[in-house]
Amino acid sequence: MLRQLLAALLLSWLCVCVHSVGAYGNLQLNARALRHHRNLTLWLGWRLMMRTVAVLMMLHALEIAIWAEFYLREHCFADAETAFYFSTVTYVTLGYGDVLLPHEWRITGAAEAVIGVLMFGWSTASLVSFVHHIFTSKLKDYFAEFPA
Repeated sequence: MLRQLLAALLLSWLCVCVHSVGAYGNLQLNARALRHHRNLTLWLGWRLMMRTVAVLMMLHALEIAIWAEFYLREHCFADAETAFYFSTVTYVTLGYGDVLLPHEWRITGAAEAVIGVLMFGWSTASLVSFVHHIFTSKLKDYFAEFPA
């Protein structure tokens, strides 16, 4: 059981590292775009939102792949497709149950579900924060144009 917990801790740490580097990089790109374009248009806001969603989806796919690679290295599954499939349905907490980990790694699978929930929560918070910034900026522009 200790081996499972240590593996889960390491894999979770890797996911947090991947997510933090990717999210920070995307934040920097968005900040640069917003500084460069002083007038925030609907088109720019939409483009930045679509890029943010795409980056977050790629980060999640990479994090899923990290877990899948671990399962392959530990010979939990016969092929990469099954490992990636299991990792995906576990990470997103869908858990069909049609593919299962070997008994000795089942705690690790549960840990993947926990980190998946945390990473999706982080992504959701990032998106909400971005949308809040866009709306706040537009409201400031609106009230500056039409004072009370």
